[in-house]
Amino acid sequence: MPVIVSAEQQLSPELSQHLAKLYDSSPEFSNGEAAIAKANEVLANQGLVYIGWFNNRPVASMMASGAANNRLLHNIVVHPANRGRGIADRLMAETCRLEREKGATHFVAGCTAIARLLRIDAARLQKEK
Repeated sequence: MPVIVSAEQQLSPELSQHLAKLYDSSPEFSNGEAAIAKANEVLANQGLVYIGWFNNRPVASMMASGAANNRLLHNIVVHPANRGRGIADRLMAETCRLEREKGATHFVAGCTAIARLLRIDAARLQKEK
């Protein structure tokens, strides 16, 4: 499944609406509007919201916040209809690549799912060396 990842520095009203529905669709999050409020808080503090796009629709999202070299990755979501297709792994790999380009040297997992994905990304990097 070809997913394109973008790093968003602001959310348009249309994108906010799509992301609220995405977070609402996941059993891990109780309220899409609360997730958008969190995203706007992250963005106001120099963080980024990473979006996984498929067919011009957001199907996954994750937030990155904290110091430039020490980033907290949190609030990952993949639409339930798209789970099991490697989207979370693709989102994590591209997020880490983009964050490293900006100077990040250390990632902190905001949940166990992100910790697992970070281990996969670290193993992939070791193979490339």
